[in-house]
Amino acid sequence: MKKTNIVIASVLKPLTDSRAFYKLAISLRETNKYHINIIGFLEKNPPKLENIEFISIFGKDRLHPARLLVPFRFFSRLCRIRPKLVIVTTYELLLPALLLKPFIGFRLIYDLQENYAKNILHNHTVSRWIRYPAAGYVQLVEKIARPFVDHYFMAERCYPLEFPRIHNYSVLENKYYKSAEDSPPFYLPKSGIKFILTGTLAKAYGTDIGIQWFNRIKAHFPDAQLLIVGYAPVADFRSKIRELSADSPGIDLRISDRPVHQQMIFSAMKEADVLLLPYQPLPSIWSKIPSKMYEALAMKIPMIIPENPLWTALISPYPAGTALDFSFPSLEQLQSLIDRQQFTRPVGEEVTWESEKGKLLRLVENLTS
Repeated sequence: MKKTNIVIASVLKPLTDSRAFYKLAISLRETNKYHINIIGFLEKNPPKLENIEFISIFGKDRLHPARLLVPFRFFSRLCRIRPKLVIVTTYELLLPALLLKPFIGFRLIYDLQENYAKNILHNHTVSRWIRYPAAGYVQLVEKIARPFVDHYFMAERCYPLEFPRIHNYSVLENKYYKSAEDSPPFYLPKSGIKFILTGTLAKAYGTDIGIQWFNRIKAHFPDAQLLIVGYAPVADFRSKIRELSADSPGIDLRISDRPVHQQMIFSAMKEADVLLLPYQPLPSIWSKIPSKMYEALAMKIPMIIPENPLWTALISPYPAGTALDFSFPSLEQLQSLIDRQQFTRPVGEEVTWESEKGKLLRLVENLTS
């Protein structure tokens, strides 16, 4: 039986991105109805799997001029593949998809993984003078596309409120793609505790605040260690991370100027005792639930998070860590975390992709049938 061609496309996400590959593509592949083409950022040696094809359309620094050619490369790939369904995960690829949609006749899903305009305005990733025009451009593209998008996936529960004019949507949260680990409650080590900062390393995510907090508590926990693993996209901030880490013998620095493979992140998390999430209280972050929280819950890794009521409500029932102010050493709260048994309540499907997968499969079936 001939498989239905589906495209899942991004620009800066690795080909084996957690959401595009491990959640969307693998779930669709399991039905044996689809041939999935994943288009994204260059990655060496992606896995060879039946009915999944990997296509790179970009492999440079995020601000490299070659990025301007990405929409044209995407346009060319769609002409060759002629899919029945296209899932676009970034605004950059919306316009070429819209131009080809009436000619090829595919259905179009916009996977809203981020509120991109909010990110540009608040996440300190672009120069101040370009923030407002760039955010305005994103909003214009998304507004033009709205009548032609057949369905939206929204990766956060808050997005329906942030995009009130969108009504044809399904919330597919970024939960952990494997099963939750089944292990008994435990205590953290009394000495030699290992913290980790991982994922995208950026000012908005408080990487520098986390390092400074660790350096402060080191005087009281001299055997503590900090592992820093991930992608630091901004050159100046990479330098700052190295500068803050230079005089601390307890820090193990493994940072990259290119997107890091998801499995490397998960392997690093398993080396650690506690995940640090010192995210800043920005409008682009504060109402979302970071995917790292679902991953840590499923992998049974306690977290230290900021004092965000939404996040505290997520981790406290298990319990899976503590909330504190990263601006202060918080020695009493840290000691309380060490003294308290973790994960006394089992973690189930509520934090895994299994609870979201059915919605994806039903929607794709309806759009391609």
